[in-house]
Order: sequence, then structure tokens, then C-alpha cells
Amino acid sequence: MGHRRGESRQQVALFPVMLDELVQQDALVRVIDAWVGSLDLHKLGFGKAKAQVRGAPPYDPADLLKLYLWGYLNAVRSTRALERECHRDVECMWLLGRLAPDHKTIAEFRRTNTDALVGACAGFVGFARCKRLITGNVVAIDGSKIRAVASRKAVLHKNELLEQAKRNAQEIEQYLQLLDTQDSREEAGVVRSQDVRRALKQLQDKHEQVQAQLQRLEQGRGTTAVMSEPDAQVMGHASSRTPAYNLQTAVESDSHLIVAHEVTSEANDQRQLQPMAEAASAALGQPVIGVADAGYANAEQMHDLQAQGITTYVAENRTVNNRGDGTLYDRSVFSYDRERDCFTCPAGKLLQRSGEHKKNKLVIYAAKAKECGSCPQKAACTQARRRHVTRHLYEDAREANAQRVAQHPEMMRLRQQTVEHPFADLKYRILGTARLLMRGMQGARGELSLAVLAYNLKRAFNMKGATWMQQAIQG
Repeated sequence: MGHRRGESRQQVALFPVMLDELVQQDALVRVIDAWVGSLDLHKLGFGKAKAQVRGAPPYDPADLLKLYLWGYLNAVRSTRALERECHRDVECMWLLGRLAPDHKTIAEFRRTNTDALVGACAGFVGFARCKRLITGNVVAIDGSKIRAVASRKAVLHKNELLEQAKRNAQEIEQYLQLLDTQDSREEAGVVRSQDVRRALKQLQDKHEQVQAQLQRLEQGRGTTAVMSEPDAQVMGHASSRTPAYNLQTAVESDSHLIVAHEVTSEANDQRQLQPMAEAASAALGQPVIGVADAGYANAEQMHDLQAQGITTYVAENRTVNNRGDGTLYDRSVFSYDRERDCFTCPAGKLLQRSGEHKKNKLVIYAAKAKECGSCPQKAACTQARRRHVTRHLYEDAREANAQRVAQHPEMMRLRQQTVEHPFADLKYRILGTARLLMRGMQGARGELSLAVLAYNLKRAFNMKGATWMQQAIQG
């Protein structure tokens, strides 16, 4: 017996198969079609949502949004690759009705509709709440570095920028002198003079960019700048330092759906707890319980969130108040009197409030030098004239958080189980190479909103299936 053989490529079918028959009824692509079809694209702010009266008819933004969602769910993000798939993938043909927009049209849609893409992503969270896919209010907050378009070669140190600014200023001066020389000659040098002016303009623009970067470094106290993508910052990513953005997410613990996300250029998460917890509360319509790792330990933000009824469980991240070699008394042996606002040392002496460190939001307490000098325990307490102890301005909020974490250690395990799964899907299944294709903060927000929407769609699909999803969307 021989092998199984397919039919001839030249075989003519008497009854051609319909395109719809080639796509399974429970395929994810049908859910994408139903979801996008349920959106009010004009209200969300998508361009060309209303067809124009004159000129050639544009592509429907619904079709382009469907194409992008299908592409991200299949790790196809390049506009040229999406253009190719329109000609050869059966699901893609079905989704767009055999439309095949060119790559420039596809790219322009993503570039000009970044805010609308953010709104569409938020719209799915509202849908998930309405259909009871999201029922809890515990969210895990975490961030991850996503590589920017710019390469490491575009990163310049502050000293390099200063040298480049100096060289640019010298070259500009040389061009100006050359123009003065040519202007004194006859019209024979007009053509060359125009070339010089054009080169001078380019050099001046470049000089302005360098100066703007230097000014930004002075304001932010940074040491490096990304010349080709100023919004990006140099961050640690996969054991190296590259231009990147920090993607912040708040993931609901039961459904593992991303209920809120934001893109920032700050390398650390120190100031992200409050904005993410507030965004998650707004998305869920109720105060959330936020769980985060030690990178989010910000007592001031914990205090502000507590005032809003938002409870936090943040891992501890504090240093020991000890200037000795490990043999001196730690701050923990000093007892604090909240009513009198002072500390008592192991010898029973008082440390009174002596000042504040405004930058670090610390209150400084100091003992009397005379009492420290005659104290028999001084050698075990301090090597200075008198002992100082600091207390954070929002220490009460920090202590309350630490007490909650100690009483409920399972919350830290819940954080790890909740937040790692979405990042794995986002960075390795949806983004593929985990590198962005659009420059700038606005481009990063639009592209990552597409990725988050694709993840949420796939997650809901895996939870409920195609039939339930289509019925819920239509309902």
C-alpha cells in the first residue's frame, strides 16, 4: 500500500468551499470579530470611524483593530508581516473579508490611534466586570522592563553629551564663518551657499537636541541619555542595561486579568504603588487590596492609600539605623512614645526631636551630649558625641503595613502566583522578542495596550470558551 495522497492542485471543485467553513466555530478569531464589532469606535476616538463623503473610502478602523489583535495573539506584530498574512492565512482572510491593506496603512493606524487603543483596553475590563469574569478586589501590582526601539549604541553619558555639544558649537561657528566669506563673494557661490545653510540647519537642530538632553539630565539628576528616543531610559534588562520602559500592571488575583496598566520611564517602582492602586480601584469601581513586592515600599503612598480605604500588603524594604560595625545598638532597642514624640534609649534617657530630613522624609531624634558622655552604655550605643535615631514621617503607615504582612504571609505568595503569569504571556508569547516597535512614550502606551488587550481576550477565552464569550458579547 502506498501513502495517503492529497488531491491535485489543478483539481477544479464543482461546489467551492465557503471561507467561513474553513474557520472552526470555537476559534478565538470569532471572538475577536464579535468583540471588535461590539465597540463604539467613534466614541473611543478611533480615526476614520465615520466614513468620509468625498475621496476614496478609507479602511474601517474595526478591520485594522481586528488585524492587530489577531496578529498580537499570534506573535505577529510587524506591519509587513501582517500585510503578508492578509494574503495567505485563512483566519486572517476570514477576519478581514479578504481585505489586504498595505503595511503603511497598517502602521499608520497604530501610530495615530494610541489613545483609542488605551480606551479599548479599558473597555474590555469593563466588559469583564459586567459579565462577572472579575468578582474580587485583590490585585497584585508589579512592573517589568520592556526594551525600547533604540539600541544601546544610542545611549550617551553626560560627559559624552558635553563633548558633543562642544564639538557642535565649534562646527557651527566654522559654518557661520564660511557663510560670511561666501556672502562677500559674487553670485557664483549661491548654490554652494545653500548647501552650507542646509548643513548648518541640520547641525543646529542636532545641537538643540543635545542641549535638551543635557537640560533633562540636570532636572532629573541622571547620568545617561538616549539620543534617538528621549522618552526611554537606560534600565537593567536581562543582565544588561538597555533603553527601556517600565510596564506597570495590576492583576486581579482570581481571574488573572490585567485590570489596569501604565507605562513609565522610571527605572524603579518606588513611586508606582499609589497610581496603580488608584487606577485598579477606578477600573473595578471599589477600593482594592493591593499586594506588591519590596520595590513598592513607599510609606507616604501607603498613608495616602489608607486614607482612601485602599489596603496594602507590601513587603518590607528598610535599612537598619546603625552607623556602627554591627556591634552597636540597633534602633529596635529604642522605644518610641507616640504621645510625647520621643524615643527612650536602653539606659532610660530621652531622645528628643531635633530636626527633619525633608528629602528622605525622616524625623531626627537626638540625645543630650552630656547624658551620652556619662552613660555607661555609650560604647555599645554610639561612637559619636551623642546618639541620633531617625523615624519616618509616615512610620505609622509603614508599621501598620508590616503588621498586616506579618499576620497574613499568604498574601506574598498570592502576589507571586498572580503577577508572574501575565508577564510571561506578554513578554514571550505576545510580544515575541519583548522589544517594542514604536518609538516614544505615546507609541509604547499604544503598543502595550494592544498587548494587554490581546492577553485579556485570550485569558477570558481560556476561562469561558468561545460559545460563552460570543453570547456574552452579543448580550
